[in-house]
Amino acid sequence: MGRKKIILFTLIAILVIGGALFAQQGNKIPAKTSEVNLLNFDEVKSYLNLDAEQQIKIEPLIKKIKSIIEQDEEAIQGIRSEMQSMGMRDPSMREKMMKERYERQNEINGLIKKTEQNLNESQLDKFKEIEMPNFMNKTKSMGRFK
Repeated sequence: MGRKKIILFTLIAILVIGGALFAQQGNKIPAKTSEVNLLNFDEVKSYLNLDAEQQIKIEPLIKKIKSIIEQDEEAIQGIRSEMQSMGMRDPSMREKMMKERYERQNEINGLIKKTEQNLNESQLDKFKEIEMPNFMNKTKSMGRFK
């Protein structure tokens, strides 16, 4: 039982630390492509050279993605608190957390697709290089996903 608790708390700590690092993305204009973060609209706008119409359409999509990520962080903290108060691990909680994360990731993927629909071909090529949020692979927390 003790080993399971250690593993559980280690996983939770990794998720929390990953979320904190994810939230600390800087506001600097990147020098190279891999530093462009989808969550920083100013970076995206500059990197893709968005026109005024594209900015009006894309900025709310990025704001919605940020909102989903904030919801995820709150949900993870809530589950962590609940697990700590219980003193024991409830196997259904991990399953619930993973299901909710999967749903949030799918919502983000849909918003990314909508963003892509507002880009021209050269912008789409550059867009593929932008770092994307990915809950399902936290070791590559901003890796490109399909």
